[in-house]
Amino acid sequence: MNYIEEHGKKVAAVLCVASCFPVVAAVYAMETEPGWHGDRYINTDATIAVGWQEIEGKSYYFDESGEVDEETTQQATVATVSQDVSQSVQKNVSTVTKEVVTEEVKAVDAQKEAEEKAAQEALAQEQAAAQESVTVVEDTTADVSQPTYTEDTTVQTPPADTTTPVVDQTPSDPAQETPSQPVTPPAQDTTTTPPAVEETPSTPVEETPSQPVTPPAQDTTTPGSGDTTGAYADLNARIAAAAQTLVGVTDGQQCTQVVQQALALAGVSDAYQLWPDQYIMYGYYTDTPQAGNLVYYNNGGRGVDHIAIYIGNGLCVHGNFWTADGTSKTIISSVYNGGGGAPQFIQVTR
Repeated sequence: MNYIEEHGKKVAAVLCVASCFPVVAAVYAMETEPGWHGDRYINTDATIAVGWQEIEGKSYYFDESGEVDEETTQQATVATVSQDVSQSVQKNVSTVTKEVVTEEVKAVDAQKEAEEKAAQEALAQEQAAAQESVTVVEDTTADVSQPTYTEDTTVQTPPADTTTPVVDQTPSDPAQETPSQPVTPPAQDTTTTPPAVEETPSTPVEETPSQPVTPPAQDTTTPGSGDTTGAYADLNARIAAAAQTLVGVTDGQQCTQVVQQALALAGVSDAYQLWPDQYIMYGYYTDTPQAGNLVYYNNGGRGVDHIAIYIGNGLCVHGNFWTADGTSKTIISSVYNGGGGAPQFIQVTR
């Protein structure tokens, strides 16, 4: 008792401190608990937040005393919001731009594909048209396998007198006139009687001889006895040579024009453009053909008959020969290429 009495104040002080300890501990615990404590924020490690801190997705600036700096925090918040907005806008613009570019690329690809398709269709149509044109040309040229001779109707009447006319050595085209009536040339001093005309189809059919060229025998009467063509060898040579000079020069002229010019160039003074069947007046039919003879093809009669010049080796100079390209030319071709009729050889005697 004496101890308590003597030390009562100390004991009371100790008891007071002891009773206050839980209270102090509770207050301290509350002050150090993580979270907001007014304008201060206690971190999870029981430290006071200082400087920039991100709390619950927001940024706060705490000064050195641990209190929130409202002005700095607000400015930072505005800047953050602006940055977020800028990033969002940039992202949206990038997305929209990408979509627009993608659409444009698709449109360009679609247009290119359509153009390629149209070009392919146009090419296919051109090829089809070209094929059709080739087919038409083939069908057309298939019918032109034989020469067609179209003689003009101009017939020149030889003069009645015996005066030898001066012959112009330059070939000239006769006027294309249709006489009201066929003109019969004057009778010639010859004992040759033309053979009967062999009837042939009106449509010429080309004959390709399987044997060497041998003209068929004609029912003719030759003057004198035996073969007298040797007497005209020089004249025959001149006619054959003159005919060959007209090849390619008299394209487009009638066969009678070509024969008339060949005779005139060879020195036949009274060479006229006549009907093909009238050239017998210059000589007689012969069954021993020589280069320089005229070759007559009946082909169905006057208007479709033909006359050419034999140059030997089974070849003739044909005027008004219609080729596959539809043009009339003077050419050298087979003696059997005169339109289908059998060749009848005429020995010129003047």
